[in-house]
Amino acid sequence: MPSRSTAAAASLVVVALSLAGCSFSIPVEVEASSSPTASSSAATPSPTDVDDGDADDPMADALAERDQFLADQQLPLDGSPLVAVTPAQQEFIAQQRAFIESQGGTWDAQTESISLALAADACETAILNYHEVDAPLLQAHVASSPVFAQLIPADFPEDQRAAAERNVASVMVFGAGFLCPEDGPQWEAAFTEVYG
Repeated sequence: MPSRSTAAAASLVVVALSLAGCSFSIPVEVEASSSPTASSSAATPSPTDVDDGDADDPMADALAERDQFLADQQLPLDGSPLVAVTPAQQEFIAQQRAFIESQGGTWDAQTESISLALAADACETAILNYHEVDAPLLQAHVASSPVFAQLIPADFPEDQRAAAERNVASVMVFGAGFLCPEDGPQWEAAFTEVYG
């Protein structure tokens, strides 16, 4: 489990983005067969890329594992806001909320939904990359994630953008430690390598 200092750092994203004037409006357009997040940053192969006849096909196994993860997480696929329902999700959200409120911030349903979307997206990315998470994957994920793009305005000055990106990534990594704990240490190591 991540340390309390990691929890504190991860929880700063909402406060940091609020202070920076960021809007937490995430228009979610989700197809019935897609991730619970705004969109997955990991490339999902087309049906022709998956050989249904090969029982040992690693991508088919990864897609099946991803589908099972989504079912286990019980997160809606219809674009409705995400709400913590599993014990792991509830613990993650409880720690996020406690820190935000201890800093004078206000917790709301949209912040909960965003936090869960970030964590679930990280877990899905790890699964689709065969649980091989490293610094280049973290950087590619952050660069291509529609959730990051919607949270961090493109016109932010570079220093503010870098700080906001680090804070959003910290929430994502912290949440992944709850939703997919087997991938948590790799996400933490990648975060430390990228952001120090």
